[in-house]
Amino acid sequence: MVTIIAFFALFSGIIATVAHSRNNYGSIKSISYFILGISVLILSIDYFKLEDESNRLIPLFLISVLSIHFFIGEVTKQKTAIFWNFIPIVASLSILLLPDLMGYGYMGFTLDSSVEVMLLALLSAVTPFLTHLAKLGIGNLIIRFGSIKWAENEENYLESLVSYAFIGGVAALGMFLLGNLGLLIAGTFYLSATFIARNKLGLKNDIISAASGAMFLIVFVPILLEIGGFKNLDFTRGEVLEGAFVAGFIIIFYDLLLRLARHNTGKWKFLLTFKALFVPLLAICLLGLAYTQLERLGGVLALAAIVMSMAILSITFALFKNTTYVALKLTTIGAVLLLTPYVKPVERTSSIDLSTLGIEESNGQDNEKKNEDKPKQPETPKGKSLEKGIGSWVIDSESSKVSFELGPDGGRTKGEFEKVEGKFNVKEDIESSTISVTLPVESLTTYNSMRDEHLMESDYFHEEKYPTMKFKSISFDPQGDGYRVIGDFTMMDVTNEIELTLKLVGIGEKEGKRIMVLWGKSQLDRTNFGMAPSSKEGNVVDFHFEVQLTER
Repeated sequence: MVTIIAFFALFSGIIATVAHSRNNYGSIKSISYFILGISVLILSIDYFKLEDESNRLIPLFLISVLSIHFFIGEVTKQKTAIFWNFIPIVASLSILLLPDLMGYGYMGFTLDSSVEVMLLALLSAVTPFLTHLAKLGIGNLIIRFGSIKWAENEENYLESLVSYAFIGGVAALGMFLLGNLGLLIAGTFYLSATFIARNKLGLKNDIISAASGAMFLIVFVPILLEIGGFKNLDFTRGEVLEGAFVAGFIIIFYDLLLRLARHNTGKWKFLLTFKALFVPLLAICLLGLAYTQLERLGGVLALAAIVMSMAILSITFALFKNTTYVALKLTTIGAVLLLTPYVKPVERTSSIDLSTLGIEESNGQDNEKKNEDKPKQPETPKGKSLEKGIGSWVIDSESSKVSFELGPDGGRTKGEFEKVEGKFNVKEDIESSTISVTLPVESLTTYNSMRDEHLMESDYFHEEKYPTMKFKSISFDPQGDGYRVIGDFTMMDVTNEIELTLKLVGIGEKEGKRIMVLWGKSQLDRTNFGMAPSSKEGNVVDFHFEVQLTER
């Protein structure tokens, strides 16, 4: 569904941009904002819960509200009677007719009652009214007591200022009362009220449209962060500031080339329109994918910062440039959604090079594979007997890798321990062999520094109190071409038995010392170690390891 929404938003943004370059922008502006709102609401559906089960009552209600108001707004867009603006107010009160919303959750926030939802929806629905009244009141006071001449341009400035104040206030109040759910409700009812308010309250259409679109972009940011595996947007981080600056560049560049496109014809119109779309998309892709090479550069946080900054800047640019950039907003949403799954840093691969150790791979690979400069250890190798490995061995941390993954299909979280320590004593009676492993918790990474920092805190691994995880074997039995190892695994001061599948890849030599390479896998349920269950994060953790050991 995310991919479909992404392509639909991207395609809609491209169509709207072409219409803008042909001076037909006004005819599709409202439908573009409707697509923006509906897209974000559909993306939010999977995050609504009731007693840990998915529930679509609230998002479907919000989608219905937005759709009905869009239709009424289109039908009444030429009408100026102010009573039409009471329709969003009635819609907000209709929330009380829904089944009790107590217990409904969205992104970690749980509702206490329907009343708080209704009050926030009502406040959002009357915001265009309040903006209109505030503008009139402030303007009259300035004229009456200041003897200041009031021109249309200054009136537009005042309207922009009031719009900033009200949308910021509603967003802050919604976040304070209902978390991210508050933003979603406020965005839906503010945009719905905006559809109706056109030409009826004496407000500049571009400014109130930009304000309503900004609200939905703000709503979209937490969803994007969730998809990318982040919890919040910290503007003190370098990659977030990078995104904010890129957003400004994108808007200015897009506006400049579209203005040039509208003043030209033929191939120049086409080329300028193409560049207005291509360069912003290229900037977004480069900034996002930079994270795959250097963690502190770009990435999901930078993409989210682009969206957030675009939300804020669009209101100001609506005043100065007389446009709302909804086409650019749709294009950006589509691009960042498509890009986010690929914004992953390069994972550290095993540095074990079997060929340099004189170990022949035994997984049936052809000769061409075997003769590569740096052949990789096979994912599931054919195991060998440990009889030639009798002795004491120590794990080489730099050349070893312990990786893990958990979560539902399509949303697996991957990670690894960058350090692994341990010993392996292989005895003549193989079944009497022992292995012990220590994993420093501080070396755990999920390739997401912000998430890793949170994992070290007390509500997860509490690294300061429990600095290591340990495994110590208690039985060692041959099984097929490998070995079944059962042992005690200790995490957060809780010990449970787990089972390992262990295979000897081979024994070689390096710098005059014998080297052993082991492959293995295991699985554990993290809830057995005192961690809270989560269907979203996943409870069962799959481990894979590629370990190089040196004989003592």
